Amino acid sequence: MLRIGVIGCGRIAEKHLQAYKKLKDIEITVTDILQEGQTIAKNYGVNWHNNPDELIAGHEIDAVDICVPTPLHVEFIMKALQSGKHIFCEKPLAMNLKEAKEIQEKAAQASTLLMVGYLYEFHPAYQLGKDVIEEHILGEPYYAIFRLGGRGSTSAWKHKRKTGGGASNEMLVHMLDVILWYFGEVKTIEKLYADIVLKEREIEGRRIVPDAEDVVLLKIETNDGMKILCESDLITPSYMNYVEVHGTNGSLWTSILDYFPTIVYCRQPKGVYDRGHNLFNFPKVDLFQKELSYFIQCIQSGEVPTVNSGGHSIKVMELIHRIMQ
Repeated sequence: MLRIGVIGCGRIAEKHLQAYKKLKDIEITVTDILQEGQTIAKNYGVNWHNNPDELIAGHEIDAVDICVPTPLHVEFIMKALQSGKHIFCEKPLAMNLKEAKEIQEKAAQASTLLMVGYLYEFHPAYQLGKDVIEEHILGEPYYAIFRLGGRGSTSAWKHKRKTGGGASNEMLVHMLDVILWYFGEVKTIEKLYADIVLKEREIEGRRIVPDAEDVVLLKIETNDGMKILCESDLITPSYMNYVEVHGTNGSLWTSILDYFPTIVYCRQPKGVYDRGHNLFNFPKVDLFQKELSYFIQCIQSGEVPTVNSGGHSIKVMELIHRIMQ
């Protein structure tokens, strides 16, 4: 029985709790300084502890799942490392590269596991895309477009700079994660556009004036000469996500959205792919369940994570640092 403490009781914590309910041989304790966390714990039939510091420092849990706002990540990660707990932390790893490096240094001295919540590498459509690129089905890739758009307006802190909000921290990091996964190291990265398009938000009946960007567009070139446009935003009324990749033998179009097909177009047949359009459909996937199941598997087996590792998250943070200069 693996014992996990979920730190925080917000919207993302509930998604994690829904995923944990589908997994076996785990015991969950929710903790937060907010007493409404007790209601959340009761609703999901899990344990409640009203003091996060005491829970992390004690012997009641083996691992922590950090679901608090970004400015608090480094504090709870450091406490968990100090007490020898395994760590799953929602993205991004930290507020800035300095904090991320401090975490990296401390984690390197620990014997515990650190993973960060980048979901998309667990989706079968994106995994197929990775295979298509690695197997050179498209020939030599030379150009790609990445897009991730969400509506925002779920929490006020997500639109404030001082609390780690903005399209870069909330959305862009996911696409940077996939770009690194698909194409490797980035040589140049340039911010073409960033702005606050929606000057006001209504969140939970309150009027919010954002000061963090709600749209960002990047121009990227990898070490291998791959050219990429990457757009992420918090202004799309209905969630939108897709990736398109073009190469000398064809194109890939894919998305994690189940109502879109994945298309592999080949000029000439390659491997199992016919000439022309090869269509694939993937059902809706609980990515939270997949990533948290992998986290548990790594702890129980003692294996080093090859997906969502702390080291990979540092590379994402380095890219964010470069565009913030």
